[in-house]
Amino acid sequence: MVTTAGGRSRSARIIPPPTVPAAPSAPSAPTAPTAPSGVLFFVHGANETSEGVVENLARIEDQVRARGWDVQVVAPEWRRHSGLRLGNWRKAVYRRGRPGRVPIPSLRAGVGKAAILRMATDYYENRRESLLDALGAQLLADVIGYQLHRESIQGVLKKELRQAAAAARGRPVLPVGLSLGGIALVDLLGAWPDAPIQACVTVGSQAPLLYTFDAIPSLPYDESDPPHLPVPWLNVYDSRDFLSFLAEPLFRRSDGLASVVDLRVHSGKDFPRSHSAYWELGPVWDAIATAFTWRRTEPLTVKAARDLGFEARRAPAR
Repeated sequence: MVTTAGGRSRSARIIPPPTVPAAPSAPSAPTAPTAPSGVLFFVHGANETSEGVVENLARIEDQVRARGWDVQVVAPEWRRHSGLRLGNWRKAVYRRGRPGRVPIPSLRAGVGKAAILRMATDYYENRRESLLDALGAQLLADVIGYQLHRESIQGVLKKELRQAAAAARGRPVLPVGLSLGGIALVDLLGAWPDAPIQACVTVGSQAPLLYTFDAIPSLPYDESDPPHLPVPWLNVYDSRDFLSFLAEPLFRRSDGLASVVDLRVHSGKDFPRSHSAYWELGPVWDAIATAFTWRRTEPLTVKAARDLGFEARRAPAR
């Protein structure tokens, strides 16, 4: 109580001290992403010899080690253990001496279709190997070989994947399929809903193309409501790799969202070198690191995809 000059008393008024604006807090440092831990299960392509598998395995292990990941890389030699034997189709190509000079005809108005066909036939008569290469003879050989040996190939991959999961002891196992290995991987998972994995990755794969041919037995083609893999699927492609294809437009779900995420990368290399350049690209490894964190309980992992710059598009309005 405070007594005034007139003898009256009143309560003291407490004047709060002036408010001092708080100093702005320093921005918190961004949290470094956790390095992946688990098993990378590499599914090689059809043309990989044992030496080729070892070489690819070494390239992948070098990248994993350089990033400080606690990731073991395994690569089952499914071609060697499945009985698939691919010959050299180039030996079946007729050769008659060395190709002549490239004809440079003087095209003019009135040149008929027959003349153009004759000119092209004359040119490619001794260049059939390059023509068949351009028309995809190797891809055709790979696909036919896979279809004929599908059961044994799937058996090898299933056995090896189970063993990898058991050895991982609870850590995630991420299968990564390159080229025809991506076809085999997608086909395997389409028929294996309880596969011991949480996500999968295809790189430079023809699986989307074969799906349009209705040539993946476990994923019958359905344009209106396509089938889905039991786990999130990341598909990596390079527009300069003519053996890689988009998957997202083909596997859009009936609710309009895609059940697979496409990642486009750019190696800058000419084909066919672009088909084997994926392991040199940082964005591929950033994507693989993210895929290690995906869980099958997340239907599309759209947020993770967008955070990394992927595009999860809705189907266009009709």
